[in-house]
Amino acid sequence: MFANTLTLTVNAVPITLTRVNQDNFGSTYKSSDALGNWKLQFRNSVEKSTVIGVPDIERHNMFLEREVYQVGAGYNKYYSFTSTIRMRLTSDPTVFAQIVAGAITLLGAQAGGMITGES
Repeated sequence: MFANTLTLTVNAVPITLTRVNQDNFGSTYKSSDALGNWKLQFRNSVEKSTVIGVPDIERHNMFLEREVYQVGAGYNKYYSFTSTIRMRLTSDPTVFAQIVAGAITLLGAQAGGMITGES
């Protein structure tokens, strides 16, 4: 189980997210201030294999949302980031953690281009 508070650092600014809900399959964290709010959710599940003899797949989701309140007329700004990682129950979690870390590094390097529509 993760800690009761997690720190997200955005543009060198730490944001403390506090757990507001925890159940057997995930947790929800939130942080709010006068400028807006943050919501972080983790969810874990198992996808049952439809093929006899093939192991089930673990599924782990992370959802991060940011809402920035609008001053005056107009709409609030909204940002959302989701991640789904999956592996068969027979796979090596250490190897998978290395793959995920590499993918996150690559995403960080390519995020600006992706956001402007590059592919």
